[in-house]
Amino acid sequence: MAAAGLAGCTGGGDPDKVQASMSVSPQTALVDEPVDVSVRGLPTGARTTVTAKATDADGTIWSASAQFQATSAGVVSLHQPSLGGSYSGINPMGLFQLMAPPAGSAPAAFRHPEAGYEVTLQATLGDQVAAKATARRQGPSAVGVVERELRPASHGLYGNLYLPRNTTARRPGVLVFGGSDGGLSTSFAAALLAAHGYPSLALAYFKAPALPKTLNNLPLEYFSKALGVLRVQPGVDPRHMLVMGVSRGGEAALLLGAYFPRLVNGVIAGVPSSMVNPGWPDTSQPAWTLGGRPLPAVSPSEFGQPNPPGKPRAVIPVERIRGPILLTCGELDLVWPSCAYTDAITARLSARQFAYPVTALRYPDAGHLVGGLTAYFGSMTDDALTSYGGTVAGTQAAQADAHAKLLALLASQ
Repeated sequence: MAAAGLAGCTGGGDPDKVQASMSVSPQTALVDEPVDVSVRGLPTGARTTVTAKATDADGTIWSASAQFQATSAGVVSLHQPSLGGSYSGINPMGLFQLMAPPAGSAPAAFRHPEAGYEVTLQATLGDQVAAKATARRQGPSAVGVVERELRPASHGLYGNLYLPRNTTARRPGVLVFGGSDGGLSTSFAAALLAAHGYPSLALAYFKAPALPKTLNNLPLEYFSKALGVLRVQPGVDPRHMLVMGVSRGGEAALLLGAYFPRLVNGVIAGVPSSMVNPGWPDTSQPAWTLGGRPLPAVSPSEFGQPNPPGKPRAVIPVERIRGPILLTCGELDLVWPSCAYTDAITARLSARQFAYPVTALRYPDAGHLVGGLTAYFGSMTDDALTSYGGTVAGTQAAQADAHAKLLALLASQ
């Protein structure tokens, strides 16, 4: 725990009458772990503003503030309801999750410094500083996560492998990949899972050196090769191999679970589709192949329809999956109807008496970005949601909840 106190004052009174201190517990924690922040020694009922500031990897300063009323014991806690500021109501991590950059600056999301960052907290009464403290938010490398690059020339893959410090005990391995943006977009997510003890491989499957440039004619066997590489890594339990994808990657994750049930022991699909969709950007070509043949898909005009008539072969046979399934969707999704897709998936599983646990997380105020379960543990802005849907507060809260349930699923394996 860290505590720091400064004399403060209200109005024109004697500043020595206020001897406040702020505490953060734990002072040092992973970026996704909650902390308790409280201020003590305040005047009873004092309107207190607590401000948080942090600098991202690009050097941009982000900040948030909230107002609280001190209790009869002179205490303010972030577990109390905010009376105004960057958020209202109860959100103990609101100051950490809802920071924003200066008006007019470019970033849409907080980019985490690799080793972590400091959040400077300050409590003020009017114009007077009453107390200060610092919270250290650790990145994966700070807790001993080891990164190793895997490239096509040596491994036939383009990805980054992340192993936890301790690989003595065998834990589930997680293959993590993104969606239609392509490239290696899931490194932070995979590294964060490794920080919690789960060996993970962030995988690019197109739009990376020596890989296809578009989401067209991609062999599912490429993913199975990546699973083969991950399963033999130190600390990996080969009996518990999970795949985790978002959006088109969520579609791929379900396909991998369905067509490679001996390799995949669980599926995490963020804002997925229940259907096989065409390629992108060339929608006249298939997205996925298996055994050298295109998987049947809906037509471009049927994109976004959970159950288009006459296309039963384009439905992903999720009932073939042999392990738990975790699904997320946002009701304000502007990319595609992820909640309608999720409903179609769960209905199919129920109708076929699926034998494994199914968790479907539906978030009313979130959009497409809730699919990135581990994506943001700094902050994002309204600009980040323009084409994805949802509110900043709703998406942040949904991601935090989905991430906690993801960790709980991995712990149960």
